[in-house]
Amino acid sequence: MMIPLPVLVGMAAVLSAVLGFAHLRRHGSDPAGRALPVVVRALAAVPVPRRVGQAIGGRVGRAPLVAAGLVSHVAAPAVVRARAGGAAVGSVVGSLMGLLAPVLLVFVPVGAVLGRLLPDRAIARRARERQRSIVDALPDLLDLMVICVEAGMALDPALALTSERLGGPLGDEVGVTLADQALGTPRRAAYEGLAARTGSEDVGRLVASLLQAEELGTPLAIALAGQAEALRATRRQRARDRAARAAPRIQLVVALVMVPGAMLLILGVMLMELAGQVGVAMGGS
Repeated sequence: MMIPLPVLVGMAAVLSAVLGFAHLRRHGSDPAGRALPVVVRALAAVPVPRRVGQAIGGRVGRAPLVAAGLVSHVAAPAVVRARAGGAAVGSVVGSLMGLLAPVLLVFVPVGAVLGRLLPDRAIARRARERQRSIVDALPDLLDLMVICVEAGMALDPALALTSERLGGPLGDEVGVTLADQALGTPRRAAYEGLAARTGSEDVGRLVASLLQAEELGTPLAIALAGQAEALRATRRQRARDRAARAAPRIQLVVALVMVPGAMLLILGVMLMELAGQVGVAMGGS
């Protein structure tokens, strides 16, 4: 059976994507490119005509990229290429399924749509994981700040020291905030930018507490200690909620997997015992 020319072209595109991604893994790339999710980097290597890629990829919003910790002006072109590459790969997969049965050609547009959406899903997942990491690290940041403030340090040096010691996404965002202040951004605007970039309500409450302590002159250490305790209580409650949501899933797995397995084991033992008894009875007769 001869393979249609579009399918051959698509298979060549997928092979080119795999080889291009292997080249990136072997020789590396710029730090901004390495920050992209693996799926986006792989699909961006699919050779698609530029105009076609721009028509399929559309425009990329800045907010999702910033929430994922990506440099928007660097990551946006790669995401556009990845959208077009995902649509091409999805179309090829649908075409290959159509070779098995013509009725399966309906998966060509479905695969194209799913491939087009795949880079956005990967970036959204990266943003959720990053936000969760920021929220989890926030109590530790507050504890370090309390120690620094009680030792007599001012707010900005305390933030600089804690962000350097803490590291991770939260430390990077605090470093960006301090860099903005060093470039002349007012403190309120820089702190509000921190809350906007992280997209976390907990960080927003921390920013409000810091600004309020600066404006009203209230003791900063007491406010930070109370904020850290409240965040830990919230984190414990979230863990309880996740455990409560996981219980029905565990029960479903037990009902669908373990119970039938146990029943089959019991039935097998009963059948073996019954066969032994029947054999003894027949041998005795």
